[in-house]
Amino acid sequence: MTTITTSPLEDGYDFYISDRWGKEYHFKVISFDVPSGMLSLAVEVAEETEVYYPRRIEILSDYDADIELAELQLKGKVKEEINQKSLKMGENCAFDFEENSLSGIILADGGERMSEPLFSIDGRKISSQQFVEMLSPYCTFKFKFEIIDPTD
Repeated sequence: MTTITTSPLEDGYDFYISDRWGKEYHFKVISFDVPSGMLSLAVEVAEETEVYYPRRIEILSDYDADIELAELQLKGKVKEEINQKSLKMGENCAFDFEENSLSGIILADGGERMSEPLFSIDGRKISSQQFVEMLSPYCTFKFKFEIIDPTD
């Protein structure tokens, strides 16, 4: 059995886009078939650091989807992502919610066993402790926690 791997950073094409604040981002874009359809993927070309996690945005289309249309939709999703700011710096260099909501991804801690997940919000890595500290001003408030497929 042959396994074919696709590397967006090696095989994708360059896509540059600026957010509404004028910051430019560099992504690599690629589309390829997966068992459930066609995956279109944009991976930010940026170094992962202790505090930054490069964005990865994807959409899943039907097998017979128009690749140009799928990638156009993907680029629209990239634009939405980079124009959204969920975090702001609060007092004492602590993070706070920008508009009483957060969106991002849950990351593994990178260790042998997942003892403490990390979160990536606006491309920033947030520890579980920082996440909990952001919640503390909202005691007695209701909340909605929603897990969303990365292709949605």
